[in-house]
Amino acid sequence: MEELKKILLRIASIILITFLPCAGLLLVYFYTAPKIAEYYDIKEKRAVLDIFKLPYRTIEKRLLGFTFKSFDKKDIREVFKKNITVEEPSVPSFEIQPAGTQTAAEKPKGGKKLYKYVKDGKLQGVGFVESKLGYGYNKSSIMSLFICVEPDLETLKGIEVLDHSETPGLGGRITEEQFKKQFAGKKLRPKIMVVKGRKTENTNEVDAITGATNTSRGIESFLNDAMKEFWEGQGEIKW
Repeated sequence: MEELKKILLRIASIILITFLPCAGLLLVYFYTAPKIAEYYDIKEKRAVLDIFKLPYRTIEKRLLGFTFKSFDKKDIREVFKKNITVEEPSVPSFEIQPAGTQTAAEKPKGGKKLYKYVKDGKLQGVGFVESKLGYGYNKSSIMSLFICVEPDLETLKGIEVLDHSETPGLGGRITEEQFKKQFAGKKLRPKIMVVKGRKTENTNEVDAITGATNTSRGIESFLNDAMKEFWEGQGEIKW
């Protein structure tokens, strides 16, 4: 009987030891999941508003001589809702694909969410979020961009980096304004090209990031693959 009690006690101890950490992780997940979802939702909406140059309220606070900047989430949502038209895909979209495997034939038609901004009755641009695996320096990580084109569908209005795992100070500089702003107004046909060692000469060329050739080439391939998909599926777009 004593031996049985010891066995049951050990089993109960093992169950308790494994249950408590799992329960803790589950509680953390349920607490943080909505906050993480909100963070990415606001980040995406900010990217759309920034590309279309639609202002939203920012909040600055000073503490111990430092200035901390935050964003008014409520105002971002209101400005977004008032100005941006979102066209949901008619069927589920496969957001993340390995590098080099993007073909419209493998994706359901109409599977891309589109963001449109119309001002005074005129379309100002069309944007979409693309997430792909295997671009840049870190081939095992996901890169996510908001890509926006002019109404002609062949000129970039701009890009915003939503997520990446590139090396800080090198490939991570893709988030810097100096790198991003050079894409505005660039022609997407025949394709975007990143140049290194010489000045850009053509309307489809941008400068590479010094010391981050792989990341620069990754952005080049990412944009060209994403736009190829976009053009192949543009018959589904309702104007």
